[in-house]
Amino acid sequence: MAQAIKKNIFCILTLLVSLQSFAIKPDRVYRFYPEKLCLIYKDLDVTTVDGIKIKTWFFPAQPTPSEKEMSDMWENPVKKPYKTIDNNPRPTIIIANGDAGNMSYQQLHHAQFFTSKGYNVVTFDWRGFGESSEWKMDTNYLVYSELLIDYEAVIKKVLEQNEVDKNRLAVYGWSTGAYLSMAAASKYENIKAFVAIGLMTSFVEVVPVLMKTQNKKESNLIVPDDYPKELQPIYLSPNWNKSTFLIVGEKDDRTPIWMSEKIYSLLPVEKELWIVEGAEHGGQKGPLRDFDIFHKRVLEFLDKRLN
Repeated sequence: MAQAIKKNIFCILTLLVSLQSFAIKPDRVYRFYPEKLCLIYKDLDVTTVDGIKIKTWFFPAQPTPSEKEMSDMWENPVKKPYKTIDNNPRPTIIIANGDAGNMSYQQLHHAQFFTSKGYNVVTFDWRGFGESSEWKMDTNYLVYSELLIDYEAVIKKVLEQNEVDKNRLAVYGWSTGAYLSMAAASKYENIKAFVAIGLMTSFVEVVPVLMKTQNKKESNLIVPDDYPKELQPIYLSPNWNKSTFLIVGEKDDRTPIWMSEKIYSLLPVEKELWIVEGAEHGGQKGPLRDFDIFHKRVLEFLDKRLN
């Protein structure tokens, strides 16, 4: 069973090589559902202020299943009854996807790990992604401002859950999901910690980098006119009040080290910067290439900042 999961992670990272492109690439089909990994979860009923349904999974803290149970579920997945370890509210991690794929990729493996360590985990899909409401997107856009509306709807719903300790929340995202997490978290005092992989500084600085490294024209890297300038990382950083863990690949050519270093230098809070030796922006060679080391480092950070 362990080998099957490792093979699945390898396949995920291989697929992510083609998905990490700094351009909107929705995937409407789930690779599989959480029950295949023996995860207990429930769907949250999340609707945005503009009427969009956001598919959201809530994973409560849960014990690690036996090897046999995991093997049986992998072969014959059946959704498990929803239950929690106890009635105590717990720290909760909200995971935001990047600009491609959907929440059936590495998110499920993060949920496996962190729920076994006493954390609730929440994953969701942007509008137009996965099983969220259909919403037409131009793949030449880097982002849509409406994704901030999706994120806010998820945060509000999470704060309504009895299982959640309202003062011990963290947000975590990579690439596009990193700067959207920072923007969304900026509006909530409840959110105490922020984990980001491959965080850009600003659109003004990242677009020329992408034009050069990805051989794209500016017309293929459209930034919406209504995306709030003040919610870009470089402008949020000087007054930031969340403990922050910045993670970047040593060889990241899309959000290079200097971007994380620039943000890090501006942050007035407890902070950590991990430059992952030899890693690129994403995929097989990205910072997630060794899930065990990655999870260990992030868990150490969260345990310090949320407990």
